[in-house]
This record gives sequence, C-alpha cells and structure tokens, in this order.
Amino acid sequence: MMRLNLNQLAIFAKVIECGGFSAAAQVLFLSQSSVSKQVQNLETSLRTALVDRSGPRTRPTPAGRVLLAQTKEILALADHAVGAVQAAARWPIERLVVGSTTAVGDYLLPAVMRELRRREPDGLFTVTLNSPECLTGALEQGRIGVGVADGPLPPGRYESEQLASHDMVLICSPDHPLAGKEVTPAELSCESFLLLEPGSRTRGQLLELLHTWDLVGARTLDLWGTESVREAVRIGLGVSLLPRCSVRFELLHGVLAELHVTPAPLPRTVTANWTLARPLSTYEELLLSLLHEVAGTPTATPHRPAELSAT
Repeated sequence: MMRLNLNQLAIFAKVIECGGFSAAAQVLFLSQSSVSKQVQNLETSLRTALVDRSGPRTRPTPAGRVLLAQTKEILALADHAVGAVQAAARWPIERLVVGSTTAVGDYLLPAVMRELRRREPDGLFTVTLNSPECLTGALEQGRIGVGVADGPLPPGRYESEQLASHDMVLICSPDHPLAGKEVTPAELSCESFLLLEPGSRTRGQLLELLHTWDLVGARTLDLWGTESVREAVRIGLGVSLLPRCSVRFELLHGVLAELHVTPAPLPRTVTANWTLARPLSTYEELLLSLLHEVAGTPTATPHRPAELSAT
C-alpha cells in the first residue's frame, strides 16, 4: 500500500498556493529544483499529473484539485496531532483544567484535587464551575478536557460515563417545626423554596418536584451557588433541595435538618464527560480514575484514542 509523504504534500500545496515553483521555493527557503523534484516524485508515486505547467501561473489538474482538498485536511490533522502530543508532553508546565457544574464541584472535586495533588505534587490544576450549557460549550471547544456534571449532558462531540447516583434531600433550618418529620406536600404549601441559578439541574429538579407535589404556586427565591443556599436555609429563609453529599456535615452536626416528604426526590446521576476532539492525556486519564475512586464506582477501561474513535 502506497503511503503519502507529508513533506511532498505540503510542498505541492504551497506551489499551488503561490502559483508557481519559484515563488513557492522562496517561501519555503528551498531551491526551485528541489521544490520541482518533490512535486515530480509525488506525481510519480500517484502515477498522474497534479500540476498544469502550461500557463504563466501554475494550476492544479483535475486530479490535483482533488488531492489539494485532501491535503489541506491531512495537514490540519497532522498539526492537530503534533499539538496534542506537545500538550501532553508539557505537563506539569501547563495546567490541568477540570470543569464542573456548581452543584457537583463543591463537594466532589476537592477530594479529587487533594488526591491528584498527593500523586502529582508539581502539577498545576484549575477547577472551573459552570452551568450545564457552559460546560457543554467548554467541552465542545476543547477549553476543558474533562467535565463533571450533575446528570447526563446532551449528545455532542464528547463521551460520558456515570460516576455515582447521589440521594437528593429537602433541607430546612434545624429549628423548623417540621424538621426531621415525615411530611406531606400539602404541609409545605406555605414554605418558600430556595432555587439555585437558572440552568442548574438542581433548580430544574426542585421545580419538577413542586409540580409533582401540586405546589406550582408556592413562593420561590432565586439564589446563586450551593453555599448561598445552605446558608439561607440555615438562617430560616426557606427550604431547598441539595445532594445529600453536599450537606452531610451540616446534617450530621445539626446545622441543617431534613424534611422527609413523599414522594421523595429522585437520586441524582453524576457523570464524567470528556471531549472526543483529542485523545485524553495521561493526567486526564488519571483524573478520570480518581473521579471514579472518590465517587465510589469501579474504574472503567482506559480511554485510549482507538477506543474513543470507535464510539
């Protein structure tokens, strides 16, 4: 099977771009004879003429136009491959950027970062918190390699894996008259429900629960961030829905209390997501392994480039 020579393809493309062998030779800092020879060798290997040399300006033949279009894609892929390899080789000079939705990042990622720091003390790590929509965009554009979300992301140019299924809990202040009790939705009709920022999966789940509980007209208050919701609930501003993992300490020490309501909130699925635009680096592979370890799920098969391209 014949294999194309990338150097010959690049020279051929430059000849067509510059409109002649002499002009291309000047741009490439090569002799005109060397440029001409490389193109001739390419034509010989393909057994067809690629360049029309009859006019004042060099033009591609019909076969040359086909090859030129393919060449641009081939060279772009080659540049992408080089960039991916160089990015992987620059660790720990470059930062490992981890994206997460707000509701997950504040309780899952600190333990992951601690373990990552223990194993790679010289590594540079950054955690960015986003809405699900922003997280999807960051993955699509390659601004983050791995993103953690509270639920599956819409289909796109990335792969997803389930990390855990976490219970959701309706929380109230410890001195709330219904704290710790079994309650019906009707008993919550006078409550103020504290909502996370628009776009949050937790917000959407609480709004769905209000519909299920026939409490669509209940009072609501918009807040931003899990910490602000926890504090607002603690001081009695209202009740809210959060993952049990994020309020385990507060429930254990009586800082917050739980309202046991039927039907109960459904569990939350936490997923790890990574871009298919490039292979995962060694340290992104390590990050995925640690996410599974901290979340308590078995580590999946390593995500090698061949496997990614097949999915």
